[in-house]
Amino acid sequence: MQLDSIHINQLILYVPTELSHSSYLITSVQEFAIKNQIELIYNSSLFSSKGRIEVFGEELVKTTHSYLKVVFVRLDFKDNSSKLLAFDFHDSNTFFSKEGIDKADVYFKRTYTKAEVDLISKHNSKRIYSMGLPFMLRPDKIFHKNEIKKNHLKELVKHYSKLDRLIFKHILNGFSQHKKIWKNFVSTRTLSDFEILIKAKNINSVFYQKRFFPNENSNDTKAVHQQRVDIVRLLKNEFPNNFKGGIKDDQNLPLRFKDCASDIEGSQSQFLNAMQDCGICIYTRGLGNSIGWTLPEFMSQGKAIVAERQSIVFPNPIEHNVHLLYFDTLEELKNHIHYLLDQPDEVIRLSKNARQYYEENISPKIYFENVLKQIHA
Repeated sequence: MQLDSIHINQLILYVPTELSHSSYLITSVQEFAIKNQIELIYNSSLFSSKGRIEVFGEELVKTTHSYLKVVFVRLDFKDNSSKLLAFDFHDSNTFFSKEGIDKADVYFKRTYTKAEVDLISKHNSKRIYSMGLPFMLRPDKIFHKNEIKKNHLKELVKHYSKLDRLIFKHILNGFSQHKKIWKNFVSTRTLSDFEILIKAKNINSVFYQKRFFPNENSNDTKAVHQQRVDIVRLLKNEFPNNFKGGIKDDQNLPLRFKDCASDIEGSQSQFLNAMQDCGICIYTRGLGNSIGWTLPEFMSQGKAIVAERQSIVFPNPIEHNVHLLYFDTLEELKNHIHYLLDQPDEVIRLSKNARQYYEENISPKIYFENVLKQIHA
């Protein structure tokens, strides 16, 4: 079966409860459907959100935990056959959706690491692919907006409802969560915000803007927070005339770290505007060793990126000294920045290559088309 647009009769996207990560897929599927004149339908979820598989050492542990960050897309072909795709946006590389593994024909994993995927594939004979580098954005114009909204509300109410004496309170909670998530989705930055390339005002500016997460309960969260503090302090001390950013100054930033507070307020649009002004951008990991949204955002704007090395597998490799510079230690980070500040031609070269990678691998305009090519290869 060819998986190109000629053979597809319609696409069905099953709207999830989570829209921040999945907004990328919604945008790309809409772009693909419009470009190829294919009918796009939005529906409520196919399956229960219950069921998680965890890779624990060499074992697989199955639980009934909710798994909300998975999106299903069905391809219906003109010969009346179909194929179900699951897109797993979870931060963790060790957690997988049981419904996705059991029911989908093909499974895409955002935080894809080889050992964990190999173990899942071994026990389930499942084709699992790297999802790539999704980030949050929405279409310039959201088609079928009411259908997406209606099905999202349905999913939230279903998720929060429980058959007990507080059932009406649960339903109201579902409505409340839907309203909050929907407002965030429709007000987020658009496809054009990233497709349009804004030239940096100062290629010698070094940008690093992060936030603290609402709690510091896990060792992973503590490690991420401490890394961000260490890097901000390094940049402030070593590059005082070049550094722009810091850690978002809100209720999550403890007093002991207030020296790291950023003067950038931290909204999505302010982040994008501040980043666009700079020539050099620093990337570090998200929770669970996941790839944060900032890496594809930096690439979309053609930045010279100095990035923490990661173990995530991408459909097409992001290569050191081609698309960006990787660092493993703070000393390497410092040396890379000095190198770029001394070599403006290298900033221009890396910037050009980063934007090219975005256009060929990340842009929602071509992402879903690449997905079909990846499956068929």
